[in-house]
Order: sequence, then C-alpha cells, then structure tokens
Amino acid sequence: MSRRNWIGFFSNSQAFDLSNDLERGYEAALLIQSLELEYYNDRPIRADLELSVPRSVQATILRRFRTALNICRTSFESIKPSRGQLDTQELRQLQLIEAVVNRYSPSRSGGSATISRSPDPLPRSLLGVFDSIRRQLDPTSEETLVAGFRRRRDSTLISLRVLLLLILVPLLIQQVSRTYLISPVIDHFSSDISFINYPQPSLKEQAVRKLSEFKQELEFEALLRGDDPPTQEELRVELSRKAEELKKDSEQESLHAIKNVLADFSALAAFVLVCFSSKNELRVLRGFLDEAIYGLSDSAKAFAIILFTDIFVGYHSPEGWTVLLDGIAHHFGIPARENFIMLFIATFPVILATIFKYWIFRYLNRVSPSSVATLKGMNGGG
Repeated sequence: MSRRNWIGFFSNSQAFDLSNDLERGYEAALLIQSLELEYYNDRPIRADLELSVPRSVQATILRRFRTALNICRTSFESIKPSRGQLDTQELRQLQLIEAVVNRYSPSRSGGSATISRSPDPLPRSLLGVFDSIRRQLDPTSEETLVAGFRRRRDSTLISLRVLLLLILVPLLIQQVSRTYLISPVIDHFSSDISFINYPQPSLKEQAVRKLSEFKQELEFEALLRGDDPPTQEELRVELSRKAEELKKDSEQESLHAIKNVLADFSALAAFVLVCFSSKNELRVLRGFLDEAIYGLSDSAKAFAIILFTDIFVGYHSPEGWTVLLDGIAHHFGIPARENFIMLFIATFPVILATIFKYWIFRYLNRVSPSSVATLKGMNGGG
C-alpha cells in the first residue's frame, strides 16, 4: 500500500477539504484581528480612514485585509453546511470566522465596514441556544453527528500516524545511516585523511589532564602498598602506554563527533522530507493538537504555561541550560566554553520570555481570555 493509499484508507477528501478550509479561514480571521488591533485601535478596518503610516503601507494593509476577508467568506460558506460535524475547538474557530464575516457583511454595515454597528435583536448567546436546539431537532442531526464522529476519528488516526512518522523516521534514518553508512566510510578514510582523525585541542587538553592524573595515581598506589616510588624508567614506560591509549581515545572521540554531525544532518533531511510530503496531514495534526491543548481546563492550561516558563525561562533554568549546552557540545565534539554558556543563559531565556509574553498578549488573550485570567491568578496577579 502506497503512502497516499493509507490516507484514503483512514479518511476521505471531504474531511481533508473541511480541515484545510477551516485552517485557512481561521488563519485569515486571526490576521484580520491582528490588523485591527495594530492599526485601527481594535476597531473594524475602514478604507476611508487615514492612518499615521505611509500610503504604501496602508495600501498593503488594505490589500492583505481584502485577501484575508475573501478567504474567510469562502471558507465560511464551504464549512457552514458541515457545521454539525465539528468538535468544540473547531466550532470555536468557525465562530471566529463567522464573527469576522458578519462584522464586514454589507447587510450589516451598509456596504462598508463602519465603527458603529447595529445591535443584535437578541443576545448572541441566546441566539446560539436557539440554533443549538434547532440543530438537535433536525431530522438529519443523527447522520450529521455520526459523520462528525467518523471525521474526528479519521483525523485522530491520521494525526497519530503523522506524529509517529515525524518521530520515528528521523530517528531510524539517523541510527541506520550512522551504523551502516557513515561509520564504515569514516573509519575507512580516517587513516588516509589526516584532518578527520586529528584530535581537537580540547580533546588534547583532556588527554594531558588525564595523563597527569594517571601519574599521580601511580605514585599514590605505590605509597599505599608501602613500596618505593616508581623510578623514572618505570614512569616513562607506564606513561607512554597510557599516552598511547589516550591518543587512540581522543581520535575515536573526534571520529564520533564527525559521525554524529553527519548522522544528525541525515535525520534533519529526513524530517524535512516528511514535512514536505505530508503538508495536508500536518494541517490535520495541527488541528488535533489545538483541540488537545485548548480542550484543557483553564487551570490545566495555566499550570502547563507556568511549568514551561519556570523550566525554560525561570529562576531555575540556568542549571538546565548549562547541562543541555554541555551535552550538545559533547555530542558535536565542540568545546563547551564557559563564556559562551554564560552569555547564552543571559540572553536567550530573556528573549524566549519576551516572545512568550507577546504570544499570550496577542493570541492567547483572544482565544482563551479566561485562561489568561487564571494564569495571572496562579502567578499572584503577575
């Protein structure tokens, strides 16, 4: 069975089209909201309003707005008949698309988007209750419910399969290429090409330090046994033997670093290849992850955010970053410079914290404001 056949086995084109339309419409709605917040003080976009930006920039903003609005309208019209098949997270995304479409609907704004909009005759939540009752009493509601369950099941199977591919394929490629291709080639040419098996300066420093420690151990063991200290000739013989062992170990460690670099590049190439060949499946996976994450309670979301930030950008993160950077340096055979590690710890967590706060302000605050309120409460109002 080819790779494309299992897609048809687990799903159908309608499910993929529905997910793709919802994803495109949701991203377009978020773009329109970001333009409103950044340039129009969180009010509807108006073509007749002069902004304090160059005309070329304003023209670009309006062009992006019109393109995004057309995508929202097209997506909403295609998804609307299948509304009953959507889960909670997908319904939330569709409601955002619907809100944007209604905000710029000519029937509501008289042909153009204005700041003042006529109020709804009834509260929107009450209208939602009536619409929910109507859909439940619909004779085709059972078929719609079953179709929605099957689509969600197919999406889950596809998401799990793609997730396994993204994890297992790079790992298998890395191990297989390193064991059966890279290692034999490097070992074969290491004796002919001098710079391949040339120990790095850091490895030489480690070898010298180990040799000095070995000499002290020989003298210490002689004193423990009550024997005379080893003579210069005995020390020379033992140190020569140990130096030869350390030289071989340094060469092997240098070769291991080269093998690790090449194997990691092959794993990265495999990961990119899987991503490019599974674009539609990755959209389904993104929707699955959004549903899993945003389906959590507000307390669980706040707990996960606090745990993540404390691990990577909190007061206890420097020790973790130090261990991680030391491990990466050892994996690639790079000397772990203390100055670089200190500079990295002083800058990267701060940048990461800034990006994370910006994400909370621009995205999470709109998608789940109750989670932001819970997060502030758990952080002591910070």
